[in-house]
Amino acid sequence: MRVITDLTEARDFLNRLHAGPDAPLNPKVAAGIERVFGEPLSLSEAVARILDDVRTQGDAALFEYLRRIDGLSPDRLEVPQSDLNAALDQIPREVADSLRFAARRIEDYQRELARHTIRDFTSKGLGQRVTALDRVGLYVPGGTAVYPSTVLMTAIPARVAGVREIVLVTPPRPDGFIAPVVLAAAAIARVDRVFAIGGAQAIAALAYGTESIPAVDKVFGPGNVFVQTAKRMVFGTVGVDTIQGPTEAVTVADDHISPSWCAADILAQAEHDPDSVSILITDSPSLAERVESELTDLRQRSQRLDILTQSMDTNGAIIVTESIEQAINRSNLYAPEHLCLMVRNADRYVGL
Repeated sequence: MRVITDLTEARDFLNRLHAGPDAPLNPKVAAGIERVFGEPLSLSEAVARILDDVRTQGDAALFEYLRRIDGLSPDRLEVPQSDLNAALDQIPREVADSLRFAARRIEDYQRELARHTIRDFTSKGLGQRVTALDRVGLYVPGGTAVYPSTVLMTAIPARVAGVREIVLVTPPRPDGFIAPVVLAAAAIARVDRVFAIGGAQAIAALAYGTESIPAVDKVFGPGNVFVQTAKRMVFGTVGVDTIQGPTEAVTVADDHISPSWCAADILAQAEHDPDSVSILITDSPSLAERVESELTDLRQRSQRLDILTQSMDTNGAIIVTESIEQAINRSNLYAPEHLCLMVRNADRYVGL
């Protein structure tokens, strides 16, 4: 992971990360597209073809893409509700307890948020009425890792809001099944229906509906470049939450923070995807040196070393500034998806 001390170099590095949707495709992604379609296509061309196939062919297209992309030939797409409940007994008790604890925390926060949100009012004949959507679709990534947290963080707000039906799609593992911890989270969050399908084809199914998967009013959840491109293309046919790029995380830290905490924070984001961005900005050269050492040690023990190496070598950096104010300015220049302030009196910097 590079260490940058020159502010001009830091600015140029952060600007490069804003390459946008027209950036060249990862070679592995380009090779995957050619393997599936038998010819080189751009990302947009590949996703448009998938969307059109699902729109016109329904389930038949979903099963075909499962075969071509995932090498799977399942008998059905939907996961029986009984499997969700059974998954709670398959995972370690401490994991189930942690999921329930997290679910309670999320629900408490969402109910408090709803209490402070204007839902209905009238004034001089004008007003506003906010009602829940009828059916929402949740996309939970699962191609390279499992994310039960995404299940909880999307399904529970929908449930608190009063959504009538919650539909979840997530990619199956190479064995054709969904990880029990994801199904357990779905049971805890009271998801109504779960389907073992991922990628742009899953987004198409939620947008257009198929014989098995019902069309929804709005799609929520993160995903890879295929998923996000598909969300962009179906917007208008169906609502979408937002277009998330690869994970971006900036940690601004001073010298009172444990270097192991900083390193863990960086690695937690860098392991998501080869295109993930993880950056530490600090005014402490000593902290920068200790974090770099921690990263070297921790990454070698990771089960996702290949992904970590790609993301950290390409999009990772430790930037050393002269002050925390200057570090905040560098962070604002980039405007990351996630920002963690590991500094003394963090509240004083929130408005900068």
